[in-house]
Formats: sequence, C-alpha cells, structure tokens
Amino acid sequence: MIKKISKYVSTHSQITIIVSVFLLILVNPYYWETPLRDFFNFLFLVLILLSAILTIKKSRTNLKYLAGIGYLLIGISLLSALNIHTFFELLEKLAYVLYFLLVAIHLVLEMIKSREVDSEVILSAVGAYVLFGFCGALLTAVIIFFEPAAFTIEATDISILHQCLYFSFVTITTTGYGDIIPLAPIAKTLAIYLAVFGQLYLTVVISILIGKYLSGRTKS
Repeated sequence: MIKKISKYVSTHSQITIIVSVFLLILVNPYYWETPLRDFFNFLFLVLILLSAILTIKKSRTNLKYLAGIGYLLIGISLLSALNIHTFFELLEKLAYVLYFLLVAIHLVLEMIKSREVDSEVILSAVGAYVLFGFCGALLTAVIIFFEPAAFTIEATDISILHQCLYFSFVTITTTGYGDIIPLAPIAKTLAIYLAVFGQLYLTVVISILIGKYLSGRTKS
C-alpha cells in the first residue's frame, strides 16, 4: 500500500502540490491555536517541498542541482522548526519563495515545450498557478514581518498564514472582496503584481493550451 502511494505521488507530483496547498488552506485555521501548530506547518511545507522536488526529478531536463537545493531547504525547515528565532523563519520564507518560483517557472516551461495537450500538461499549468499563489502568500507574510500595519490583517484567532493565503489567492484571481486591504506602498505593489499576473497567466496559458490542442487535432 505504501509503495503504491509512493509511486502515485512520484508520478503525479503536480497533483500532490495542488492537494497539499489546498489542504493547508482548509485545515490551517483549525490547528493554529493548538500546541502542534509548528509541527503541522512544518509537515505541510515539507510535503509541498517534496512534491516540488519530485516534479523537478521527473523533468526531461537536467535539473538535479535544483532537486538538491530542495533537500537542503528541508534541512533548513527542520532547523527553523527547532529554532523559533523570527529572523531565521524570515530567511526560510524567502528561500521557499525563490525555490517555488523556480519550480513554477519550470512547470510553465515544460508546458510550453510540450508538443500536445495531455493530463500532465494541464496539471503542470494548474500546479504552477497554485505555486505562484502560495508564493504570493509567503511574500505577504514577509511584508507583514517588516511592516505589521502593511495590510488590514488583525492578529485574531484566525491564522495569520491563512489570512495571507486568502489575500494572495483572492488577489491573484482578481476577486477582491476588500476585507483585507493593502495600506503600505510595498503591499500595494505586491497586490498589483499578483492581480496583473493572475490575469496574464490565465490568458497566456489558455491560449497556449488551446493552440497546442488545435494543432494536435490538425496533425491527426
């Protein structure tokens, strides 16, 4: 059973990325007030990171060094879980942002290079979109670290991380409910980039997928 699960995860790592991020969004508010908060945060981050590493390892291009960096980040995450120093946690978030951005860009490039549209290509497109949204949440948390009043986010019983995830995905989809408002210039800049990226990504990716699909049908 464990071997089957391991094989499925390794061959469908994009699905694991998507499920892990949305599972984090779902359960994060419920464990935030428990003593196991740091453990669950570590567990989800490592799960997302391992999924990203497996995605890199099954790539057609030689990106072993990027997978190696991912394993190094797991070690950093473990040290961060053992050491609650806020500065170390900040460095961890920035490292995650850079790594997940690289993985998301890699997924987009793999999608562009593909000759036909299949489930792997579609999952890569969705996985990259989810990773970009996750990076937006981490950047929101970094901004709050430096400037706590940058957003209208209150330190309530709701997880700060969950509110950052909420703001990022609501902005990237240009839903914009208005309950969390960027106040500082750097916060407004992030909101602009997330909103513009969300629209451009969907427009460009859908165009690429439709073009490849129609091209494949013409050839067949």
